[in-house]
Amino acid sequence: MTRPGEFSPATVQLIWDRDRGCCVVCGRGLRRERRGEPFNGWSVMHREPRGAGGVKRNSDRPHLVLPSNGALGCGTGTTGCHADVEAGKYPAEDGYKVSRLGKARPADVPLRHALFGMVRLDDAGGWETAA
Repeated sequence: MTRPGEFSPATVQLIWDRDRGCCVVCGRGLRRERRGEPFNGWSVMHREPRGAGGVKRNSDRPHLVLPSNGALGCGTGTTGCHADVEAGKYPAEDGYKVSRLGKARPADVPLRHALFGMVRLDDAGGWETAA
């Protein structure tokens, strides 16, 4: 069962397919069976973070579990590109992180994708070039 604030297996599949099994930051190809491994593994990054303590069931932020809020990253929250994103090593203009303050939703914030350039991710698991 998927807990509040986590991506469902179906959503992870949409994100995997959209990102072509590659880290959106560095473009490295990932191996599906290595999900969650700290080294040579991968994870799905939350562009808008869930926040400390997770998400309540009746969250007013249902967009947290949509494909537009997820992106593949090599490593985990403490290793690889995912860790670099969490540590704030990339400028806000790259769109890897979206503020929790709700001024913009992840689907509205362009993301610098290693394979596609600047794109907007949609809630159906697709993307379009950002103008």
